[in-house]
Amino acid sequence: MSTSIRPQPSPSIVALLVAVVMVVANLFEPLTVDDVCHHYYAEQVARDPLHPFEFTTVWHQRPVAAWTVMVAPVNSYYWAPGLLLCDALLPPEWQTVGWHLWYLPVYFLFCRSLLALLRRWVKRGSGTMLCAIALGGAVLPGLNLLLEVPMLSLGLAGLVVVLRAMDRRSVPLALCAGALWGLAFQTKYSAMAFFAPWFLQALLRWRWREFVIGGVTAAAVALGIEGLVSLSHGGGSYFLEQLQLSQIRSWSQLIRGMFVQVGGLGAPAALLGLLGLGAPRWVFRAALAIYGGGLLTVAMLTDPERRSLAEGAPDSIAYLLMALLTWSVLLAVFAVLLRGGLGGLRGLRVVGTRRIRLFLVCWFVAEVASSFVVSPFPAARRVLMVVVAATVAAGWLAVRRVGVNGAVRGVAVGSVALGLLLQAIDYLEGYAWVQAARDTRTWWSEHAPEHKLYYTGGWGFEFYAPRAGLPPFLRGETVLEPGDLIAVGSIDGSENPWFEWSDKLEEVTTLSCGTDGFPLSTQFCYYSGRRPVDHQYGPRFVVWIVRATERLPSSDLVVRPDQWHTPSQVREMNRR
Repeated sequence: MSTSIRPQPSPSIVALLVAVVMVVANLFEPLTVDDVCHHYYAEQVARDPLHPFEFTTVWHQRPVAAWTVMVAPVNSYYWAPGLLLCDALLPPEWQTVGWHLWYLPVYFLFCRSLLALLRRWVKRGSGTMLCAIALGGAVLPGLNLLLEVPMLSLGLAGLVVVLRAMDRRSVPLALCAGALWGLAFQTKYSAMAFFAPWFLQALLRWRWREFVIGGVTAAAVALGIEGLVSLSHGGGSYFLEQLQLSQIRSWSQLIRGMFVQVGGLGAPAALLGLLGLGAPRWVFRAALAIYGGGLLTVAMLTDPERRSLAEGAPDSIAYLLMALLTWSVLLAVFAVLLRGGLGGLRGLRVVGTRRIRLFLVCWFVAEVASSFVVSPFPAARRVLMVVVAATVAAGWLAVRRVGVNGAVRGVAVGSVALGLLLQAIDYLEGYAWVQAARDTRTWWSEHAPEHKLYYTGGWGFEFYAPRAGLPPFLRGETVLEPGDLIAVGSIDGSENPWFEWSDKLEEVTTLSCGTDGFPLSTQFCYYSGRRPVDHQYGPRFVVWIVRATERLPSSDLVVRPDQWHTPSQVREMNRR
C-alpha cells in the first residue's frame, strides 16, 4: 500500500503570506510614535537626496537640527520613493495606507530570512514558529513605520547569507553578507548586536575566514555610508555625534524593564519551554491561568492612586508573577540546553545538536547584554531580539518532544492573538491623535478664529496637528500676542509641554480624545516603559487650550527638563 506525502508549501510563499498579514494588520494605522520623526527624514531625502540631514525638524516639541537626532539614513532612502509615489497617486487621507504597502518587500525579507533560520535551527514546525514570532506581541504591534523591522530584515538576511558562506566556504557570499550587515547598521545602530550570532557561529564552526571577510565588508559599507553623509554635511561624523548625545540612563529602570517586558512578551516562549521540558499538563494550564489572569488584572482592576508593588498594587503583583514565571521557565530551558551542549564537549569545534544547543544559549545571553548596551530606556522594541532568541530556543526544545505538536500550534495561535490585541490597542491610540488634531481645529474655528492657534505636543499629535492647519509653538521662533492660543497636547493628560507654566498664560478649556473605554494602553509602556501593556485611565489624549493674556515671546519661557537632556543642557538652553 503506497502512502502519499503531502507537498510542503514553498518557504517563499509561507513568508509572503505572513508578510501580507503583517501589512494588512498595520494598513490603516496612523503614524503613532517615532515613525513621525522618521517621516521627516524620508521627506527630506525625497526633497533633496544629496543632503539628507541639512534641515531643521520639530521633535520632542522643539526645533532641532536634523544632524542631532539619531535616524540612520538607509531607511529614509527606502521610504522616500514611496513618499513621492504616494504623493503623486493617492489623496492625502490614503497616503499612510500607501506607505504601509510600500514596506511589504521589507516585511517579506524579514519573514523569509527568519524562516530560513528557523528551518536551519528548529527544522520541524518552522512555519508555526514564524507566525508565533512575526505576528506575536514583540513584533506586530511595533511595526508602525519604525526602524526595528527594516533593520532586522537586513540583519537577519545577512546572518542567513553568512551561514551559507560558512557552509560553502564562499568568499562572495561572505562579501554579500557583510554588505547586508553594513546596511542594517546604517538603518539602526542597534544592528551592532548581530556581532554576537556572527561571532558565535564562527567560533562554534571554526569558520573565521568568512567571519572576518564579512565583518570587514560590513565595516566598509557602514563607513562608506558614513563618509557620504559626512561629505553631504560638510564634515563631521553623524555616528560619533549620536554617541556624544547620550541620554541619561537609569540602570535600575533598564533592568526592571528587561525583567518585565520579557516577562510579558515572552509568555509564548515560556509556554513553549514548558512543553519542551515535558511539564505536566496541570503545570501548563496553571501557567496559562497566570498569564491570562495577569492580563485581566491589568485590564480590569483599576488603581487610580497608581500604587507601587511595595504598596500592594494588583497590576504590579500580576506583572511580577508573570515575569517570574517567564524567566524561571526560560532559565530552566537554557539550563537543559547548556547541559546537553556541554555534555562530552572536547574543544570548541562542536557539531550536530550540541552546536545548536550552545549557540542558542549564548545567543540569548548575548542579546540580553546587547540590549543593555544599546538601550537608553526600556521599551518593547529594546527586548525584541531577546524575545526572538528565547522563542527560537524554547521552540527548538518543544518540537523535539513527541505528542505536543497540537499544543505548539495552540501556543502560536495564542501568540498571534496577543499580537493582534496589542495592535488593536495601537489603532485606538493612533486615532486618538487624529481625533485630537481634528477636534482642536474644530474648537478653534467655532470659538476663536480671530486669534492665532499654535500647537505643542509629541508623537502622533506632532504629525497630525500641522495637517489640520496648526503651526507649531516653538522656542525662540514664536511670539504670542494677547489672545493667541496654544493647543497643548498630552498623552493620558500626564505628558508635560516643553516649557514651565507662565503667569501670562491662562487655561481656556480641555478637550478629551480617545474616550473609547477600552481598558488597556500601549503608549507610555510598550513604547517607552517597563511594561508591554498597562491599564488605561481616562482619555488617551488630552488637549489643553491656553490663552496668552499679554505679549509673550516663546524664548521667555523656562525650558522644562526631560530625560533626553542633562541639567547642564537645560541651563544652556535657558541661557539662550
